[in-house]
Amino acid sequence: MKVIQVGDIANVARTLTKGLRAEGVDARLALMPKPADVEESQAGVDIIRTPFRTLTQTVLLSRLFGRYWKFDIFHAHAMYNILLGQIGRLNVSHFHGDDLLELASGDSFLGGLMIKAMHRTGHICVSTPNLLEVLAGFGVDLGKVTFLPNPVEADHFRPKDDIQPHGEDEDTVKLFHPTRFQHKKRNDKLFEAYAELQDRYPLSLYLIENKSFSPAHEEMLALIRKLGLKRVNFLPRLPHRQLVDYYNAADIVLDQFGSPAMGLVSLEALACGKPVVSTYPLQSGSYPEKPPVLSGFTVVEIKESISYLVENRVKWTEIGWRGREWILKNHALPVVIARLLEVYRKVLE
Repeated sequence: MKVIQVGDIANVARTLTKGLRAEGVDARLALMPKPADVEESQAGVDIIRTPFRTLTQTVLLSRLFGRYWKFDIFHAHAMYNILLGQIGRLNVSHFHGDDLLELASGDSFLGGLMIKAMHRTGHICVSTPNLLEVLAGFGVDLGKVTFLPNPVEADHFRPKDDIQPHGEDEDTVKLFHPTRFQHKKRNDKLFEAYAELQDRYPLSLYLIENKSFSPAHEEMLALIRKLGLKRVNFLPRLPHRQLVDYYNAADIVLDQFGSPAMGLVSLEALACGKPVVSTYPLQSGSYPEKPPVLSGFTVVEIKESISYLVENRVKWTEIGWRGREWILKNHALPVVIARLLEVYRKVLE
């Protein structure tokens, strides 16, 4: 079986490529990074980078019509569903969130093309269960839709004993919140909760340093000043795989508080055996058992969850162990690859 994936979201396609190749599949990934993105080399990953975006897309088309045209499976991520749908090579569509919640749900020309692509495709994978009802709203037959959990390399994202904690104060509970500052992530809920807890408990908040002078970064700094947040620290950006050390150096990991779906931060932190506070899937039947994540749907729930963890430090190890076990059952790379191969077999039939 020859598989070509096009595009990537949150390193999902990279991880799937690695897992497929480990199973003996001739899997490739055509990746078109943004100019500022630093991409590591990886077996099967075809990085296409030129000085101009239009030229990059031209090179991609030449490779799709050339070296990849006779591949068995064309697997598109997000926006690239439009391109593969237009050229008539779209076996598997893969949606991750904003591609459906914002682009396809809007009234734009591209949104219309996205909807046409999802009706033309052989099969659809969604990375979070809340997207199933979105697809149903577009009139998609859910019989050709599979909830494909985001893959986690649990052998890499794992508990590590040789990592020094953030900061020098061992008594301070270190909260790690690497999620990008965006309105849809509702980081403001966390900041409001932290403002009310920072004088009650010995807390410190660790964020990832984002590009200075960007509107979102400046808005975040303004909110931190407005709320009078104390003991806020910025960590330098690292390549994705190196985040495992940041997770392990934290006591509690905080993800996103907008949509009822966990981001990759939650999954990787759970794999590292860390207590996680975030929103999580509400749909029954999405998983055999509810994810062991402490609730973070509202400011009050975030406060209650953080307070519970701070006051029950002896339970951190047990909570972390349950989180990792849950990841191994539901999101470990071999588990996800087995489900994806079933999708490919259905398409080829």
